[in-house]
Amino acid sequence: MANHTIHLDDTLYPYFQRVGYDEHPALSELRAETAKLGGPSRMQIAPEQGAFMSMLVQITGAKRILEIGTFTGYSSLAMALALPQDGEIIAGDVSKEWTDVGREAWTR
Repeated sequence: MANHTIHLDDTLYPYFQRVGYDEHPALSELRAETAKLGGPSRMQIAPEQGAFMSMLVQITGAKRILEIGTFTGYSSLAMALALPQDGEIIAGDVSKEWTDVGREAWTR
């Protein structure tokens, strides 16, 4: 699936995934859909990056987010899940094809 950013061996990385963060099921599904794109799927952030971005939204108390370069929407979904009920995210990309993948996940 997605690349990972932490340089751990193939034994330790799955452990980190289990105990380091919780990935919302919608994010996991979106990663799987993005992987079907083949080569371009390398542009997707790793799940630990999404968890970090979500944490930043929470600790800063952000209510409004502007994301430029959305690809299939994993990072925007990760941040949106951390926003308060009255929060807002504006996300944009040059590719309608890729953002349509994200749009389906955002709807779910």
